[in-house]
Amino acid sequence: RRRRRVEDDEVERYRGASPRRDAVTMFMSTRKGKFQLRVGSMIVGAALGGFVGKSLMNDPIKMSIAMSSLLLFAGFLRNDYGELSRALGLAFVLTLQRTRSVRKDYPTLPHIKAMIRQGPRKPFPPTEDGMSPWKYEPIYRDDPEFKMTYALLSMALVGSFCGGNVPILPAWIGGIVGAITFASMVTGSNARGDLGRSMGMRLVGLVQLVLAIQSELRILAKSATVGGHIFDKFMIMDRKHRIKDRIVAISKWGYDKVVPEQLKEEMEEEERPERGRRR
Repeated sequence: RRRRRVEDDEVERYRGASPRRDAVTMFMSTRKGKFQLRVGSMIVGAALGGFVGKSLMNDPIKMSIAMSSLLLFAGFLRNDYGELSRALGLAFVLTLQRTRSVRKDYPTLPHIKAMIRQGPRKPFPPTEDGMSPWKYEPIYRDDPEFKMTYALLSMALVGSFCGGNVPILPAWIGGIVGAITFASMVTGSNARGDLGRSMGMRLVGLVQLVLAIQSELRILAKSATVGGHIFDKFMIMDRKHRIKDRIVAISKWGYDKVVPEQLKEEMEEEERPERGRRR
């Protein structure tokens, strides 16, 4: 009996699925891309480990080394942990590459030179004479994207953050003063206003860049998947070894041991002045 001929698309289906075309696989198709991605994952791991170590143990070096090594070795795995490690490494590399375009579209050095009278003023955004920045619309391909509302809000947030951390003023007063100061800087029709608008749109561009990379690599979804795996394993270990009960018992023992000692010290400090007065 003669065998029936299979169509071309059926042949491709029988041979197997087509190679992956996602961003991570395409970037790792070269040796240079693999090296950059591995280094990027190590840097991200070191940054996360340093932050966690500084916050919890006041020792960022050991935790940064551990997290950097963990993400490096996880990048070789063919599972969800490896997917997350490679995505974080690629996100770091793409961020460094694409921030160049943001800095090019929204420069700050020419405006600083104009403020100190070391160069001519270059109005930003490049509007026609007499046109308000609120009505700006890009006409040519080289014209940067600009929204006065976005620049105003971003600089107000930066000013609120900076003013709220001034040690002399209360946080809420410093935040309000900083927000008003930075927002008024954006509305000026001089070199200082050009600098404020450029800085505000640079922040907006960086936020848009981060969101675009997250949408491309789906880092939040991969992080949620890995977090679910870790939580499931922790719950399984807790059922076997009762880790949660032991942590609660240790915390209670430490609390019962420390608090009474502090109360005794406070009572002794209160009794000392009274004894001195009696003498």
